[in-house]
Amino acid sequence: MFSKSIFISVLLCLAIAPVWAQQELYVNSATGNNRNDGSKESPLKNIQRAIDQAKAGDIIRVSEGNYYGTTDIGFINVNKAVTIMGGYSPDFSTRDVLKHLTMVQPTLESNKSAGLQGTLRINVTGPNTEVVIDGLIFDRGNSNAYHATDGKPEGVESGLLVPFTASGMGGPDLSTANARSSESPTIRLGGNSNITIKNCAIINAPNYGILGTVQGNLTITNCIFINCRMAAVESAGGLAARNVDCEFSYNTILFTWSRLKDYGDMGYGFRFGTQMNTNATNNIFGCTIQAALDRTRVSSAAAREAQRITAAEHNIFFLNKRADLAMPGMPYNRNIMVNQFEDIDELAKVDGNKSLTDPGVFKGVINEPYLNGFLAASYSETTDLDRDSPANQFRSAMGMNLQGTMSSSATMFANRYPWEEALKFFGAIEGYGAQKINN
Repeated sequence: MFSKSIFISVLLCLAIAPVWAQQELYVNSATGNNRNDGSKESPLKNIQRAIDQAKAGDIIRVSEGNYYGTTDIGFINVNKAVTIMGGYSPDFSTRDVLKHLTMVQPTLESNKSAGLQGTLRINVTGPNTEVVIDGLIFDRGNSNAYHATDGKPEGVESGLLVPFTASGMGGPDLSTANARSSESPTIRLGGNSNITIKNCAIINAPNYGILGTVQGNLTITNCIFINCRMAAVESAGGLAARNVDCEFSYNTILFTWSRLKDYGDMGYGFRFGTQMNTNATNNIFGCTIQAALDRTRVSSAAAREAQRITAAEHNIFFLNKRADLAMPGMPYNRNIMVNQFEDIDELAKVDGNKSLTDPGVFKGVINEPYLNGFLAASYSETTDLDRDSPANQFRSAMGMNLQGTMSSSATMFANRYPWEEALKFFGAIEGYGAQKINN
């Protein structure tokens, strides 16, 4: 048995044992070096190298510059519970997210190595841990491929986004031929850590702005999502024991496009995920091809679904092409407008939602040629069937199906949005959508 004196000695040793302090690492793409120690005076060069050197709980402060992986691989892998804060001046003396831009803007060349990772991948295991992404500007416009002339409304930067199996024009000035896009989300979620994404911009996303399954709580706040294909945000919970919590607040979502140029499916703003209790509040949802909110996903586990709570409060909606809210229905989804939200029992709270009453608030903020192109967007198909061609005469005689050709065209589809102009949406409407960033 331990004596009393030994027991007291053990307690004293524990009391004076060293406690590892939260470390701060600094990153500067212009002056940093990955052989440095990561101090303010001797910063690292890449965010990825800082993550590799960090311990759980550390803060990584990043100055202005462009960061898309060590050796420009095209993605950043967050596999530790760290906080990444962008928007610092080169000497780290001041922080202004919209002045000292911390970009994650991959190049065409990086598509070859990025694969389907996502531009930033969060996959942290460890209960009661937290990942924070704060003040990063994600833009995929330079790494996407666009058609040179098709689907290019007057005044819009590019032609339409080309299929991922095809090549088009790319690069900063859209002069690089035979460019190919990477069909991956901008931010891919995973793991069981709590995740917070705030004060960020996701622009020109060729495949979801944020996508993934989380086992911890998720907070997405004060972000802009401009020109995303498929959906701006789609996430779901993955815990067997409980529904995780998701807060989606003070975000601005504009111009979400369908899966394909036919506008046939997808094209949502925010999708309520299964196994998640979600409150979508004080957001701006505009110009979606399908619906601003999507609550068509229903868990096959009836007990889990019965416990699920979803709410939408104090949001602004405008110019969503089919609906402000999509609900399950047979044979097609039910299209619900904002003035009908009170009739939807699946929404626990619906106070304060409204349509935009003063479009003038976006004067000088929204890119007008892009808006005009979106409002007039249309898709068409033409067929050419020559029944008298020798080949079709032979097919007819043999009882075979006749063959022809079909061509399709869209006047606009996920065209590149000027990313600098997208940043104007921060603070466009006081109290709704992404607000001015408090540095």
